[in-house]
Amino acid sequence: MKRIVAVLAALCLVLSLAACGGSGNTPQTTPESTSSGIITGRDAIDVIGEDGIDWNHMSMEELYQKAREEGGTITIYSTTADADTARKYIRDQYPDLKFEYISCDTNTVMPKIEMEAQSGTPMADVLMVKDASGEVFNEYVLWDLIKIFYPKDVCDHISDEMLRFGLPLYSTFNPWFYNTRMFSEVPIKSWWDIVEGYNEDTQSFKDASGKNTQHWTIFSKDISAPSYAALWAQIIVDSDAMAEQYKKQYGKDLVYTYNEHLQNTPGVMEFPENNAGVELFWRFSQMTITPLADGDAVVEAVNDSVNGPTLGLCSASKLDNSKQSMGDSGMDIAWVTGMEPYTAQDAAAYSYVVSGCDNPAGARLFIKFMMGGDDGKSGCYSVFDKLGHWSVRDDVEYKKSGITYDEVNLKAPDYEHIYQNYPNVKAYWNLWNSTR
Repeated sequence: MKRIVAVLAALCLVLSLAACGGSGNTPQTTPESTSSGIITGRDAIDVIGEDGIDWNHMSMEELYQKAREEGGTITIYSTTADADTARKYIRDQYPDLKFEYISCDTNTVMPKIEMEAQSGTPMADVLMVKDASGEVFNEYVLWDLIKIFYPKDVCDHISDEMLRFGLPLYSTFNPWFYNTRMFSEVPIKSWWDIVEGYNEDTQSFKDASGKNTQHWTIFSKDISAPSYAALWAQIIVDSDAMAEQYKKQYGKDLVYTYNEHLQNTPGVMEFPENNAGVELFWRFSQMTITPLADGDAVVEAVNDSVNGPTLGLCSASKLDNSKQSMGDSGMDIAWVTGMEPYTAQDAAAYSYVVSGCDNPAGARLFIKFMMGGDDGKSGCYSVFDKLGHWSVRDDVEYKKSGITYDEVNLKAPDYEHIYQNYPNVKAYWNLWNSTR
């Protein structure tokens, strides 16, 4: 924990490890066995709560009756308006219960959860947030500031790997976009295609004469932002798969050119040598990349590009701007899908019960209602079927994206190792990209 605190402090991240630093009982990040005693994943379904209540096996009706006894306002902190959609539906289903939705962003809601826990007066009952970097799991779940609810009849329809770090609502991802006027089909097949033109001799995107050899024009949101730094952290975790893909694609072993550019500082930033994911990241960091603050600006740049082959990185929801979504008035953009060894990590939104909340039954009723209730149909799970969403339940299919989850080729995140790599990705990106 001391190493993590030092890393995050050095990077000025908006995190909340301070409350954990004084504890002599630092939790491990392996969810199957934590010194905090918290069990996660499918094994947690049969765990009785510390209050002696078997929440995970309760039906919607049983949770409703307990929520009525609680009698308070069920407050939802959420970083996505999908929670407000669910609030409106459950309010109609249970008019005698009160629900309040409070919109938050990740950088403010997590410190707020911690401060309320420290004061002993948690204001929220439900937290709904994406955990791009694993910080929510490692710093809040394992420290018991928030709890994962594992309703058995819902979890029976969700894969083990998706349950490992929480209860996901739906799947989504941060894709590359391409221009459909330039390409009639997905123009790249792997992550190595993105760094096409890298010169191993000059260790840059220029040849010996100084000529630019970069193939793709790149627009992106901030690579050091949580969602994108976490994506690169996952790629570094999967070094072997990245090395194998390179050899399959080019018929030769990968040459590691980044080793001499390492400036490892213990407790601040550290990358291993001869890691294919780091090599890919190094090559990417040496590209000329145009950062844009807004995803709409990224897809607009891809649509308007006249600089040859162009890619843009932002959230899947920005396909709402496309002709696929809007007709002739839309943009000539589409997702890159089907990449090898995978297209991106799954960027699911997770729902949690706030520890010590006033309405533990009401919180679980709300979460289970969002997930479709006892049978997938008795809640509001179908309303989250929209462009860029995939159902995590095997008994409920989402169709509005027009492509299956398997065809997109997403990977369940590994928040144990993403969390370890994430600060290093941010630090090295700031170093390598600024000195290219």
